[in-house]
Amino acid sequence: MHDSRSWWLAAAELYIAECEARASSVRASEFASRMQRTPVQLVREFRHSVGFCVKVYFSSRQIARAAELLRTTRRTTADIALRVGFGTARSFFRAFRRSTGMSPAEFRRSSSSHI
Repeated sequence: MHDSRSWWLAAAELYIAECEARASSVRASEFASRMQRTPVQLVREFRHSVGFCVKVYFSSRQIARAAELLRTTRRTTADIALRVGFGTARSFFRAFRRSTGMSPAEFRRSSSSHI
């Protein structure tokens, strides 16, 4: 099971990086297609191998990357949202607040005060 976990995580990381490079949305359905799985198969196999849902993994990686960009760049939140694979700035804002408890702007202000 450990080997399949590593394989799934490596494939997911590669997909996320490709989406970021072309500033396109991260979509579980597209990932499933790339992995030659139906969305249902992807969810089942990813969860079985990794231990949690693929959408949760994508979201956590996107939020972590966005937080890094908020701390280290002056990019707008809209640009960061698109760069890390959210379809809209609004969906990014909601996901970021849900994950961190603050807005991207609040996070940026609090992070810059520690630098």
